[in-house]
Amino acid sequence: MDAHVPERAPLGGLNPSAGRTEEPIIPSTQQLDALHALLDTAAAVVVIETHDERRVLALFEAMAKAHTDREVWTWSASRGLRVAHNLKLSLQEIGTHADDDETKATKALPEALEAMEKLRERSIVLLLDVHPYLSNPVITRALKEVALRSEGKGVGHGLQVILVGHEIDVPDELAPFTASFEIEPMTLARVRALFDDELARRQRLKGGEVMGLRSTLESLLRQMVGLPESAVRHLARVVLADGQVTTPDLAQVMKIKAGMSGAAELLQFEQSLPTLDEVAGMAKLKRWLALRREPFVDPQASGLPVPRGVLLLGVQGAGKSLAAKAIAASWQVPLFRMDFGALFDKYQGESERKLRDALRVADAMQPCVLWMDEIEKGLSSGQDGADNLGTGQRILGSLLIWMAERRAAVFLVATANDVQRLPPELIRKGRFDEIFFVDLPAEPVREGIFKLHMAKRRVPLDEASMPSLVQASAGFSGAEIEAAIVAACYEAHSHRGAPTAAAVGDELLRTKPLSVTRREAIDALRAWAGERTVPVD
Repeated sequence: MDAHVPERAPLGGLNPSAGRTEEPIIPSTQQLDALHALLDTAAAVVVIETHDERRVLALFEAMAKAHTDREVWTWSASRGLRVAHNLKLSLQEIGTHADDDETKATKALPEALEAMEKLRERSIVLLLDVHPYLSNPVITRALKEVALRSEGKGVGHGLQVILVGHEIDVPDELAPFTASFEIEPMTLARVRALFDDELARRQRLKGGEVMGLRSTLESLLRQMVGLPESAVRHLARVVLADGQVTTPDLAQVMKIKAGMSGAAELLQFEQSLPTLDEVAGMAKLKRWLALRREPFVDPQASGLPVPRGVLLLGVQGAGKSLAAKAIAASWQVPLFRMDFGALFDKYQGESERKLRDALRVADAMQPCVLWMDEIEKGLSSGQDGADNLGTGQRILGSLLIWMAERRAAVFLVATANDVQRLPPELIRKGRFDEIFFVDLPAEPVREGIFKLHMAKRRVPLDEASMPSLVQASAGFSGAEIEAAIVAACYEAHSHRGAPTAAAVGDELLRTKPLSVTRREAIDALRAWAGERTVPVD
């Protein structure tokens, strides 16, 4: 086997303590303390937005065990109002019936709300998947009356209602009585334990070893962090189905996770990414990225701060976009491209909402690379006075706050062609880990570009032809060299012949590159970048 290709091996358990049976969900002390603190404020209504209902129930079970004076009830449209923990009052006393009659009597939410009035003080009721009912004015009014009665009984004595669902739009009438609570995301340790459980389950059912690369499995598990527990189990079963853990499995998990997180309208999930080996040159950038891969994908093991991002500034077609894609591929994390063309909206406030939604989805997809292509086009609005509503400045402000305060492992790669249109606030020291300048490729890099693209297009290339091609392409960008190769292929196809290196050279001679047509702009960009950026080569 090639020494550079890691050998696949059996993938045993990742967690030595994991057994053959499913481990119980144990909320962290920090999560329990946060819930206790919120409930002690006597908020009448608490909203928990999550797909992970089992973890919500486990959290309130743990809370009830620690505070035995509080009864915990649950309601769902299928099962009605049921006691979960610490029942102090018989079902008959609160006006419901036992067994099946109890369920039937409170399946309808209005009847359940009426029964809730008879619960003892300090009771907590979890309304599960309640979001479809909140548009009903009768339900909204009934919940408001529950909140008003709870407030009238004083701090620590009223009924508290917990609204649980994947997306809850709180009516304006309930907003003054409502607080929010977030379930802590799935940790890597918990993901490992669940994967071990599914691995043991598969081996019991089908036998045999599951083969794969440990590094690929580690990247796959990190992609599952933050997903609901049910989603982690589903993905683990999908991956383990064929008895192998491979790179395509990782790509599949990334795609499914993107769909589960709800792709914001500004974000595009990029697939079929190139590797760094497919990027000619850029030696300094590649070394910089190699040193930061482990701290990004596994910050706990490295003990170093998580890298935050880079700005790739340079000439059009010089390879900035290709490099952005290759970063995600080499780090084995998903890549999301932000479409600034879809950002601006005619309605005031909508542009900022779109940006917030996109950044929220990116945070949820951690670890990932967020690529903001031609960022100057999205952030320069308003500098010339055309943006009378100040939308561009508000968008810039929202982005800068996110860049400064984000805690998620989201590596920002911004690319730009026109430094004059970039807001000064964006390029000051500290916004990015580094600003790299991508210039037109020098001779050795152009040689690498020819080898890559001519091999890709099956154009024969001999060593004797290379010097003339490199010389003829002086001042060409990588994109312009690729375009010349493609043009030669079209020309050969029209004559039912095979493309040749000589035909590529002819196409180069017929082309006027940007370095000629926009010489002044490129010279100005080089002059600015000379003392302010780091060259990629």
